Amino acid sequence: MNKFELFSLIYYALEKYSKDNPLEERENFLSGMSPFTFDDIGSADPEIYEDFCIFVRQDKFDISDSFLVAKQYVESIKMPIINEAFSWVSDEKWEEAARKYLSKNHKGKD
Repeated sequence: MNKFELFSLIYYALEKYSKDNPLEERENFLSGMSPFTFDDIGSADPEIYEDFCIFVRQDKFDISDSFLVAKQYVESIKMPIINEAFSWVSDEKWEEAARKYLSKNHKGKD
C-alpha cells in the first residue's frame, strides 16, 4: 500500500464512525481531510495531507504494519474526537477493509 492509500483508508475509517456518530467538529475535519474532493493526490485542505506526509515518512506499507502507522498518525492529530472515531477499528477490521479496498480499482493506485 502506498502513502495515499493509507491516508484514504484512515479517512474511510473515520468517516464510517462519523456517519453513525455525527459531530460538527469532526465533520469539519473530515471535510478538510477528504482525499476525494479534487482529482490530485492530496486532501481538500492541502495542509492536512502535507502534515500526514511529514508525519509518515515511508512511501510503502505492508497491510499488517499499516494499522500501527495509522493509529500513530491519528494520535498525532491531537483531537480527542478524531481519536475516539478511530478507536472502534481493530486489527482485524483494518486488515479486512484494507484488503478489500486495495483489491479494487481506486484513486492513487500504483
